[in-house]
Amino acid sequence: MDDLDKRLVSILQKNGRTSLSEIGESLGMSHVAVSKRLDKLMKTDMVKLTAGINSEYLDTKVLFMGLETESLDVAERIKQKYEKCPRLVMFAPVTGRYNVFAVMIAEDTWSLESILGTCSMRTEPGVRKSESWFGNAPLMPQYLTIDINPKQTGDSAGPCKMDCKACKRYTTEKCVGCPSTSAYKGKLFAAPIKQQKRKREKSKS
Repeated sequence: MDDLDKRLVSILQKNGRTSLSEIGESLGMSHVAVSKRLDKLMKTDMVKLTAGINSEYLDTKVLFMGLETESLDVAERIKQKYEKCPRLVMFAPVTGRYNVFAVMIAEDTWSLESILGTCSMRTEPGVRKSESWFGNAPLMPQYLTIDINPKQTGDSAGPCKMDCKACKRYTTEKCVGCPSTSAYKGKLFAAPIKQQKRKREKSKS
């Protein structure tokens, strides 16, 4: 990635809808040259164009979690279990007091408590200790890459295999459930698509 690539990416980070012609004019290039550079960056997975969500507008609650695991294998197992969790915004290996740092989101305090205790990576086997901090939407960045329409599992069990309908917090209305399941009752993520029963065709006599 050279300096032209970096300037191109910077323009798109400020406004992802900037046209190729406008980018070319800013960089002193043709729109065709800009298109080729952008295609190359995307094909090599150096850049991905996504839509960010204004977390303050959605009034999201953000959870920051530090974990100390017994080994790197435990950290890898936790990553594999939670990598498809729609509430997970970031999962990173770190050095210092903890060796794993995660950022998760929730739509209300009740659900935040659920991901802190009931269906939480801090309760996974092999986690020696953990520490959590939570608050409202971050001041920076203003826009987060939240998957607000996660892939559905098709039932009440989430990608982590926790079953919402078997969870006491869910059944006592203290959690809105996992956004990837048919049990989800929140408003931050897209509502589960209800399967419509096919009408039986009348036999032609």
